[in-house]
Amino acid sequence: MKNNRASIFKYIFLLLVSLNSLHLKAQDPQFGHFYNNAMLYNPAFAGNVDLGRFALSYRNQWPGLKNSFVSFSGSYEHYFNNLNSGMGLQFITDKAGSGGLTTTGFNYMYSYQISINRKLALLGGLKAGYYTRKFDFNKFVFGDQIARDGASASIENRFRDNINYANFGFGAVLYHLEKYWLGLSFDHLNQPNNAFSSAESNLPIKTAIQGGWNFEVNKGLNGSSKSTITPAFLYKAQEKWDQLDIGAYYTTSPMIFGLWYRGIPLKSNKSSIPNVDALMLLVGYKYDRISFAYSYDITISALSGNTNGAHEISLILDYPKSKRRKPRYFRVPCPKF
Repeated sequence: MKNNRASIFKYIFLLLVSLNSLHLKAQDPQFGHFYNNAMLYNPAFAGNVDLGRFALSYRNQWPGLKNSFVSFSGSYEHYFNNLNSGMGLQFITDKAGSGGLTTTGFNYMYSYQISINRKLALLGGLKAGYYTRKFDFNKFVFGDQIARDGASASIENRFRDNINYANFGFGAVLYHLEKYWLGLSFDHLNQPNNAFSSAESNLPIKTAIQGGWNFEVNKGLNGSSKSTITPAFLYKAQEKWDQLDIGAYYTTSPMIFGLWYRGIPLKSNKSSIPNVDALMLLVGYKYDRISFAYSYDITISALSGNTNGAHEISLILDYPKSKRRKPRYFRVPCPKF
């Protein structure tokens, strides 16, 4: 009797988890190296390169858990000097948890640059994307399985195992040639329905604010900046959920180092638990046109000790700017990673 009761409780618990998973609003993939994926957070950053750039990112969050959260991003962006415009293409995929919930998306970004004066400019950008979400129906336990003494398969047919939807966004960035930038963006403007069931589950509009400031530490012999410290931040809000990434980069060619904090220390979430997540340590290296960075997240939330943090890797290949033609406009002075 005791074993049967334990089995019933187990099935009920799995049922609640599964039903909750099927009705959760989608979590957007998250990267710690957000300036390697700047287009994802603000399409106005598309084409913020001398000519062209390929970028790859891989993130494995909480590998200490049985089923971690794994995200991958690949992108190419290009700047068209004669058109004052930038273009970006991005592929992104994210696998979350034990239910095989996978989100795959393709995004196209376009930006246009307006010069305000010799050192100040404004970028505006648009994003259009198409996403597919799917899960493994066989990894969930449903009520009819419990009612039929733990049947191995369900006869439920009210859920779709995959959905498709379009997604649109907009953003703008005001920036100085050498010193600072401040951006604002809005994602999920069309609030797409991403429910697996017949019920409506629309993605709320997500707002993001990003910014930073470059401080020169010392100069090279030719007067150009040799090393800099760059405090920066990224704030995201979506309905009642919000998050702040704040930290700094130290760049001394060819190395870059970063220290970041994720969370809002003076704010608690719905459970009255302090809203803290992780500390991120980053190290990067640039050789010629190739840049590489690795970071490790130290979990400082209530999950510390169980997750083994998070690992993230970025790889960038830049096309050099043309020596024959002087660029008409300048770039946002944010770090690569």
